[in-house]
Amino acid sequence: MKRNYHTNLAFLDVLFNTLLCFAALFALSFILINPSKAEKNVEMKAEFVIVVTWPKDLDNDVDVYLEDPAGNLVSFSRREDGLMHLDRDDLGRRNDFIQTPAGPVEYPENREIITIRGTIPGEYVLNVHMYNKHSPEPVTPVTVLVDKINPYSTVLVKTVELKEKGDEKTVCRFVVDKEGKITDVSYLFKALTNSKPPRFGL
Repeated sequence: MKRNYHTNLAFLDVLFNTLLCFAALFALSFILINPSKAEKNVEMKAEFVIVVTWPKDLDNDVDVYLEDPAGNLVSFSRREDGLMHLDRDDLGRRNDFIQTPAGPVEYPENREIITIRGTIPGEYVLNVHMYNKHSPEPVTPVTVLVDKINPYSTVLVKTVELKEKGDEKTVCRFVVDKEGKITDVSYLFKALTNSKPPRFGL
């Protein structure tokens, strides 16, 4: 009588290797779905960020001016001064399109951002100015957001109205102490442009 030797070793090897592949793919997909915490904890190298926006359907050129306690002044004509930096001079609709090798790319938002990378103790003066007006609407509402970054807090959210070319308004004046904390906020007008004589009030 002939003995029949039968084994399942080959089948078990294939099954084990298949399960191992599935486990590796599952672990890989889990890593990709959950990015590392180090990527989320990117610390912004700034003390204050000021965002100035106005309606994107208005073709008006609004400029932001910021003067620090040392007399440094950042604006469209001097985009970096002292520890302050203006990232973009928004001209309304005139620079909403950027030409790329793939064709024109539209950025329809009207927005200017100033970053304060370090603080000098004393008073900062923040103004907005209607450099040019093309839209027929009588009023341009300009919203200003001032954020402190480290630690994060919102210092001010305010909307002011600019009516005509050359109109300039002081959004706020804020005092920063040696620790980088804001100790006072006021709204007394101070002209930072030479477009028209100083006037008080909003």
